[in-house]
Amino acid sequence: MEARVRRTPLRYQLAAAVPVLASFTALYVSVIPIDDPTQSTDVYLWLAAACGIPTAFWLLASWLLVQHWWARTGTRLSTMDGPAQLLTAAVATLPASRRGWGEAMLSELAEVPGRSARWRFALSCARAALSLPLPTGWPVLTIAAGVVVAAVTGAYVGVGAALPALRVFAATFVALVGTMVVLALARHRRPRLSASAATILVTAAVAAAAGLTAWLLVQEPTAAEGLPSGRAAFLAVAFAACLWLAVAPPRSLGHGRLAPLVGVGGAIAFVSGLLLVSRPGRVGLPSLWLFLVPEVTFFGCAFVAAASRQSVRAGVRAGIWAAIAITPLGYVAGLLDAFRQQAGDAVSSGLTFAISAFYLGLTLVIGFPFALIGATAGAAYRRTARARTDVPEET
Repeated sequence: MEARVRRTPLRYQLAAAVPVLASFTALYVSVIPIDDPTQSTDVYLWLAAACGIPTAFWLLASWLLVQHWWARTGTRLSTMDGPAQLLTAAVATLPASRRGWGEAMLSELAEVPGRSARWRFALSCARAALSLPLPTGWPVLTIAAGVVVAAVTGAYVGVGAALPALRVFAATFVALVGTMVVLALARHRRPRLSASAATILVTAAVAAAAGLTAWLLVQEPTAAEGLPSGRAAFLAVAFAACLWLAVAPPRSLGHGRLAPLVGVGGAIAFVSGLLLVSRPGRVGLPSLWLFLVPEVTFFGCAFVAAASRQSVRAGVRAGIWAAIAITPLGYVAGLLDAFRQQAGDAVSSGLTFAISAFYLGLTLVIGFPFALIGATAGAAYRRTARARTDVPEET
């Protein structure tokens, strides 16, 4: 059993590393100029290095998170057999109102002898967990789904009539937000919504990002060249995710006011600095800021929250709040700066959306793994400092 426990973390580390490697490999393949046989080999090597650096940081972050999970939960799961692990996973999917039933079934499983009998019991309980009636009745969910379908259709047709370049963004955004509302109703009769200052700021930033996009398309119709369907859908997914995490965050992220305040505060500082270095005459400073400062911002927010609460989860939560605040705020800042630089050039104004979307993705890809690293570092620092103060002085 001891040998099995020692080997188990490696399997989970590989499981966490494979998606990271696959994602960055796909990114590399999508950006290399395959169709240009005359391209220099140095270009491929430079792009490989550009993808390899963030890949290494994401791999480090995934390794740290797996180590933390293993220390808290993985070791306990490794002592369970297959039926217990299956039933534990099924119980984790239950809403809070049904969690008591799931815990009772787990306790009952402990008394069931025989491997085949345990598998039958676990499978029957898992089937029952998936077939339990939802807290909200099907008629309500059906009506809510119908409203969402009507809203998506209205957004596509209505927005498309006024701003054709924005119809994909509007339809995708409304569809995602509506789906989140239906899922929240399915799991809880009364979904818990957050109304903190951080939530209000992120919501206002998302609204400002959408409004500024529409305003730019009205002022410069040629800017629609920089907002193809794929980029519009990407922005809609990013903003909808920010809105969901700010207004109705999952319970697994925990609660508390410190992490949202630290994360949003770091985002405001980051975007304020970006606006400061983006003034006329400071050529190259915005790019330098976007390449170097996201790491410090995400690491600092996560480290402070994790060290204050002595919790990796608190640090990760601060990093998530920093990400969902930086996403709309950074997009607005990039949009304003790109539009200012290209004012009067209607042809190149289409690059405005491309520049903003590129830097938005770059900030999150480079910066967010440092939130995970900072969370584990902050919690470890706090535990080390506390252990030192608890050591009695020698006499």
